[in-house]
Amino acid sequence: MPTSRQQEQLDKINATTGDNNRRILLSGAHVITMDAQGEFVGDVLIAGDRIEALGPGLAARVDGNAIVVDVAGSVVIPGLVDSHIHAWQGQLRGMAPDATFADYMSLTHGKLGKAYRPQDMAIAERLTAAQALNAGTTTIVDNSHNSRSAEHSDAAIEALRGSGIRAVYAAGPAQEGDHQHQLPADVLRLRDTYSRADGLITIRLMDSWPTLESWAFAAEHDIDVSSEIGGWITDSEALLTSGLLRPGHTLNHCSGLSDKSWAAIADSGAAVNVVPRSDSNLGLGAFIPILAVNRRGIQEGISSDNEMCYAHDLFTEMRVLQTVQRGLSFGEMYSGAADSPAPYGALDALRAATVGGALNAALSDQIGTLAAGKKADLVVLSLDRVNTRISGSAVGSVVNFAGIANVDAVFVNGAVAKWGGDLVGLDYESLARAGEASKEYLLANS
Repeated sequence: MPTSRQQEQLDKINATTGDNNRRILLSGAHVITMDAQGEFVGDVLIAGDRIEALGPGLAARVDGNAIVVDVAGSVVIPGLVDSHIHAWQGQLRGMAPDATFADYMSLTHGKLGKAYRPQDMAIAERLTAAQALNAGTTTIVDNSHNSRSAEHSDAAIEALRGSGIRAVYAAGPAQEGDHQHQLPADVLRLRDTYSRADGLITIRLMDSWPTLESWAFAAEHDIDVSSEIGGWITDSEALLTSGLLRPGHTLNHCSGLSDKSWAAIADSGAAVNVVPRSDSNLGLGAFIPILAVNRRGIQEGISSDNEMCYAHDLFTEMRVLQTVQRGLSFGEMYSGAADSPAPYGALDALRAATVGGALNAALSDQIGTLAAGKKADLVVLSLDRVNTRISGSAVGSVVNFAGIANVDAVFVNGAVAKWGGDLVGLDYESLARAGEASKEYLLANS
């Protein structure tokens, strides 16, 4: 709950929304830029939708019209990026905590997905966006593989636009049941209709079961594509070595791939994300293929996949990534391997959730680090909590101790999405009730 001072500051910020001359100074924080500037204690100056400057002593350089927010004792980090999430399942949250991959496919695509109306897509997207923003995730790559009609896609995108999150919407055809078969062609209409100069929504194709034909379509029309890829995809090696893989491709999971496939991925410039919890939870692999990623010098992103099994929470994903990578690395070293990748530190995990996520979203020029000229997507973490009150390393506190309860403020494109620990401009109780009603409808009609 915002204090009276915080509410006063928020009112001033909201009163100047859309004014490109508005300046907000976050003062006195420990800033982790994930850029060449590294870490420092100082200030972040936001002008309009971008970062104007960072560094110590900026308070002395701003005029009296700037809105100064004292965040001493807090940590400021780049907005977190979820490289792969199926936001259309927002109202199905927690329905199958122990599901295998077969269970998941049967419940979502074989049953509930076939009953979705456009309004169910919209409710799901709003629920997922709210959960993400609350958790400090400012950008999602939304793999929407239940786009049953053009209207379903439109409803999902409009919901994302209204949420204030930055999103890469990847339209994917429904897996089972009746649908319009409008994809991939409809992705061109979506791109022309919804891509905006501010970059809050970008459009790409989602490929659940990738084929040479869909990748050729993407190459012909210069459109990015997100693909589920792993040993369960028939002829995955032939696909990955086809010459169609290129920058602008995002590859999810990547479990069970051959050395030849990994070489092709590294040479192509495609982005890769791993899902620290999902692969083990669903049985797609014992653990994520992080050492294969490391050996090829690829900067991975991390993702949460879906909320049917567990909550979206990139703080947890970072911790699991670090733990699994270190365990696998030490295991190889103990077995005598000469080329085992070095064990991860906390900074490596944070890099995956920021820099790596920006690569997967194909938005590295705009987000992923804090630097002058980049979009003002950032998170203020309060360390004045039981879990972080006594802390040493700032990066260690973020990755190994902090959580959603520490997310005090969230900015996306210079606009406030969370303030004083509360989401801004959202009646979440009404949204939750709409989600419950949607879930009941889906259960009754599938």
